[in-house]
Amino acid sequence: MKNLILYLTLVIGLFSCRSTQLLGSWKLEDAPSKQYKDVGVVLVTPNMSTRSIIESDIAILLAEKGVKASPTFDVFPFVAKKNELFEDIDEEKLQQYARERVEKMGFDAILMIALLNKDTESQYHQGSSISFAVPAYQTNYYGYYQYVYSTIQAPGYYSVKSIFTLESNLYEVESEQLIWTAQTKTKKDASSIHKESKEFANIIVQDMLKKEALVP
Repeated sequence: MKNLILYLTLVIGLFSCRSTQLLGSWKLEDAPSKQYKDVGVVLVTPNMSTRSIIESDIAILLAEKGVKASPTFDVFPFVAKKNELFEDIDEEKLQQYARERVEKMGFDAILMIALLNKDTESQYHQGSSISFAVPAYQTNYYGYYQYVYSTIQAPGYYSVKSIFTLESNLYEVESEQLIWTAQTKTKKDASSIHKESKEFANIIVQDMLKKEALVP
């Protein structure tokens, strides 16, 4: 029984430490499970550094699972800058331009990831004290002074995390149908974006493969 309780505690701890959670996902009911030649991964953000990290992590993980995929940060650098770069181009011409770029690159599926919402969460961390001496209540005032001085007081503090809700959509290029979609929530603090990116990639890739939206 003790071993079972310890195991459950460890499992709960591992899941609670995850920075990314899958909120829900869906696959088109009558969509056939098929193998795509190349999946273009597109993160809709003007931050090119974040784009390159997340798109690359997803593409690498898909390749490890037997699905060819390519990041697009160097192919579609204009993503999320539509109003800035294409102010004078009408919607129909812009769509045609996007189709031509996709066709030129040979993508037969596009995984598009976009930010739905950003929020913040603050958490208070309790202060602590660590004593390095034995209580000296039975000694003189100097003995008590030594005891008090050797106790370290750490003040409490607040930490603020950014909470990102992302939507990931997998489209088939030929039919332009939405094949699979998922929403995730990521809590980001001062930890490395590389760790959070890999967690995010692992969650959505596993779900796409499990639902057979992508087939190796």
